[in-house]
Amino acid sequence: MKKLLSIFLVGLMALGVVASGCISSGGSNPTSTKINILYTYTGSFSDPAKGKQAAQAQLQQGAWVVYQVAGGTGLGVFEAVSDYLKAHNKKMGPPFAIGVDSAQDWIKPGVIIASMMKRVDVGVYNAVKQAEENKFRGGVVELGLKDGGVKLSTLQDVKAMFDSLPADVRQKKLQELGFQNEQQLLDYLNKTRHQVPDWIWKAVDQLQQEIVSGKIVVPMAINKEEITQLRNAKNLSAMEKLGREWAKSNPKPQTYFNQSLNERKNTKEIAIVFDVGGRGDLSFNDMAYMGAERAVKDFGLKLTQLQSNSPNDYYPNLQMLAKSGKYDIIIAVGFMMTDAVKKVAQEYPKQRFVLIDGYDPNMPHNVQMVLFKENEGSALAGALASLIALNDGKNTIGIVLGMEIPVLYKFEGGYRFGAYWGLDYFKNHKK
Repeated sequence: MKKLLSIFLVGLMALGVVASGCISSGGSNPTSTKINILYTYTGSFSDPAKGKQAAQAQLQQGAWVVYQVAGGTGLGVFEAVSDYLKAHNKKMGPPFAIGVDSAQDWIKPGVIIASMMKRVDVGVYNAVKQAEENKFRGGVVELGLKDGGVKLSTLQDVKAMFDSLPADVRQKKLQELGFQNEQQLLDYLNKTRHQVPDWIWKAVDQLQQEIVSGKIVVPMAINKEEITQLRNAKNLSAMEKLGREWAKSNPKPQTYFNQSLNERKNTKEIAIVFDVGGRGDLSFNDMAYMGAERAVKDFGLKLTQLQSNSPNDYYPNLQMLAKSGKYDIIIAVGFMMTDAVKKVAQEYPKQRFVLIDGYDPNMPHNVQMVLFKENEGSALAGALASLIALNDGKNTIGIVLGMEIPVLYKFEGGYRFGAYWGLDYFKNHKK
């Protein structure tokens, strides 16, 4: 499981400047169809100013769609695109931004064309369901397009995300956005999507179907060497070859059923420990809460929530919950809790845990580690971005990321692959 481990070894080599890669259709013809990819690692997940600065630089270099993969930092990407549109007397893109993790489309209506959803809610819900049915399995669960673990947002997803906010928060957000009611917001988002031709949405759907069927294997880059190979790839076939080669060497995730963990009498109480981003991040933590809330309604549960104000809170929060012995399962949100979960799980071997987005090869089997195939969802984002640009006679797209860590290589690599696929599709069907 060394390859899985490397996904979560944090490399804090944050890049402060924009670097770019060019994908072309081949040949020396200067008019040949091509797509340029600008990428920036900001070094932060919580600094919108850095995200805005990075996106502004990319827009100045001609980026027609910018994908944000930077948590709170990425909110600055939305601001940058919004400012660009205002400066050009436009209320809707293009240019567009693409959101991440949750259905973020509503945050800046007219600016965000779609979001690459990382279905943390699905991972949380499935683990709670296993616990309540005493069918819990420890080990690694990996969710991709086929499993509903990643996807591009729909208007239904946006509505579900917006409706998960408290009523007073929803009303405040509507007022801030200038809408009288939720339906006006959804109608505006629908109008935004219609700025993109139907054939592009259908093409992205085709890519999704080919990934789900196994016809296409999206490369999963998880270290500097592999992402460099993808940056240097010359065409789609070269990237597809890398994807298939790497897939052969990737170990299959394993789960373990422990009878003693599933003999307890459930209390109908569950608990969740949020990462430092906390509830209201409109992203990762909120998606985890959505999954827990759905489980609460479906199984008649009581939910206890604990906020981590700093990484120093991870262990005491988890330890306090485990010590009580009353929770059917404890949910830990985010890879930064990996060490704390491992320690507490060793201390309380009868307690069931689910760790979202974290991995340790020596994790006790009373922990289910839920990982995601971000490369697959990001491929859809890349295809959407490149097709929007090419259709408008543009040749540049961008991606703004947080810290340069292996899991974000999965996002960048998938985005690159999708851009290649979009370029190939455009040449064969529209050029």
